[in-house]
Amino acid sequence: MDHDALQAEEKALIVALGPRAKTWLNRIGAFLGLAGVVFVGIRLQGYTGEIDFRRMGAASYTAIIALAGVYGVSNLLLALGWRHLLHHLGAPVSRPWAIRTYAISQLAKYVPGNIFQFAGRQVIGVAAGIGNGPLVKSTAYELAALIVCGLLFSPLVLPLVLAGLPSWFGWISFVATVAIAFSLIGRLGGAVFCHAAICYFGFLGLSGLVFVAVFDLAGGAREFALYPAIAGAYILAWLLGLLTPGAPAGLGVREAVLLFLLGGLSSSPVILLAVVIGRAITVLGDLLFFAGGHSITA
Repeated sequence: MDHDALQAEEKALIVALGPRAKTWLNRIGAFLGLAGVVFVGIRLQGYTGEIDFRRMGAASYTAIIALAGVYGVSNLLLALGWRHLLHHLGAPVSRPWAIRTYAISQLAKYVPGNIFQFAGRQVIGVAAGIGNGPLVKSTAYELAALIVCGLLFSPLVLPLVLAGLPSWFGWISFVATVAIAFSLIGRLGGAVFCHAAICYFGFLGLSGLVFVAVFDLAGGAREFALYPAIAGAYILAWLLGLLTPGAPAGLGVREAVLLFLLGGLSSSPVILLAVVIGRAITVLGDLLFFAGGHSITA
């Protein structure tokens, strides 16, 4: 990566923060991520005898591969959402180019720092003739859209954190919140921005459904009424991992949050097994998206 391009990208990404603040945020985020990894590792070690991967047969492994495929395909919604944002910002790009660029840069989220996927997109976009301004704004808008859309799923988690609250209350609150939010997004941001938000919302929803299947595969709660809460818990955990500076792909943060939120539904060994399988599926899905996107002719 060209040094000048990288320097320009860092300045754009931290326009509201000084370099020293960014450094400390990354250190804190890295510490939190490491703490989460250690926490999950300790729990895994304590339940090693109770987590039996050998009991998973060929059907289970087939399901894992299929779920990884679903997750990989869902990444298309992220790429399309980013394309809508660029169009909204006056920098229209083709669908194949947006998918290819997003797929190539997305794996960089596993690099410590949790910003290199954005830097990669910036460099590729500048090389394609897109201005720095729209690219930086698209990153800011994408993060804002993901935060807002992720928080829309929070009502689903209410039955997990408030004892005695019926699951239907979470559903009703969720539907009402989503209806109001997208009405406001459409009015304030316009049709194109609303389409971008729908793509991000769809990605998060599919990710939550994938984890519900993973939790069921691991032997977790099989009551349909609990599925929305499980999906909401995963989405909130994913969002917290995304927002933690220095945690590559939310590593450690996502797992620790899931252990906390789902602790009342199943035993720790089941939750830990679901966490491990879920992480394997997302990593494999990202690899499949990278391979598929890389093969696209922009």
